[in-house]
Amino acid sequence: MSMTADPVLSEAELTQTRLTQAMMDRIARLRHASTAEALRELRTAFPQIPLAARVTALEAARRTSR
Repeated sequence: MSMTADPVLSEAELTQTRLTQAMMDRIARLRHASTAEALRELRTAFPQIPLAARVTALEAARRTSR
């Protein structure tokens, strides 16, 4: 029996993970949007989030949609 503990995320990491997932869900609903359209939508929906975080979510969504 393995005694390996599950990784524990800090509250900040958990918040970032949830936020990234929310942005990825938003991108998934856009279907055939261009990259520029997706970033524009994310800026409108998440104006307080830095561009780098929105780009990270866009890249993660792109990787999971392959």
